[in-house]
Amino acid sequence: MLGLFLRTRLRRLVALLGFALLFVIAGLTARAMVGTEDGHVEMGALFLVGGYPLVSTLLLLGWLLGRYPLIATLTLVAGIVSEDRVTGMSRLYAVRPTSLARIYLVRFSAVALITFVVSALLLPLFDVVMLGTWAGYATLILIISYIAVYGSLCFLLSIWLRNDVWLTLGLAILAMIWDALLRAGALGNAPPGIREVVAIVLPPQGALFQLESAFGAVQPVPWGAFAYVMAYAAILIGAAAISLRIREY
Repeated sequence: MLGLFLRTRLRRLVALLGFALLFVIAGLTARAMVGTEDGHVEMGALFLVGGYPLVSTLLLLGWLLGRYPLIATLTLVAGIVSEDRVTGMSRLYAVRPTSLARIYLVRFSAVALITFVVSALLLPLFDVVMLGTWAGYATLILIISYIAVYGSLCFLLSIWLRNDVWLTLGLAILAMIWDALLRAGALGNAPPGIREVVAIVLPPQGALFQLESAFGAVQPVPWGAFAYVMAYAAILIGAAAISLRIREY
């Protein structure tokens, strides 16, 4: 059953690999154009070659690269349960002497592992091409964090709703906006309790931002933020397992 499920994700995986290849080609092209002897891309020389448009494009690629684990996670987890509910497969599984929770948790673990492997190959490779080095295990911690948070959220929403990936993406954007407002001090006059409630409902973008900053600046991993992210994901996975058990009856 797991093999059949992974076959349904094959086209999505090929698209993700093609997307990753574009990052590598862009990095190799930039290095071929303005690479230095130290093995990194010189932004000043790149500006002289292509001006602001080329530099802005490369910076945008770098921003997207940091969110590649998020993109890959949503692509592979989308519809993991809701698609079976629409086609009636989940009801077919339920009549057999097996557990829906076990079936879908195994599927989720499989796509999470695939996402991790692809991202763990791409991010360090792009860093080596562009900078001549990589951020070490902080890269892997960031990948795990994105998969844990948004994979578990999309998984839980998929059990109850059909448009799980769009809702997850919407919550991700709201979390980014909310965290930006918090860091800018724009919510200092918010009513008591509002910030705490919203912070619990939305994904922990503040903790993810700390992990991103450590990754970008090649600094030590903020383990407190990572622990918060993993606790958030564990709660959602637990809620997903309970939800699947409820739908069995």
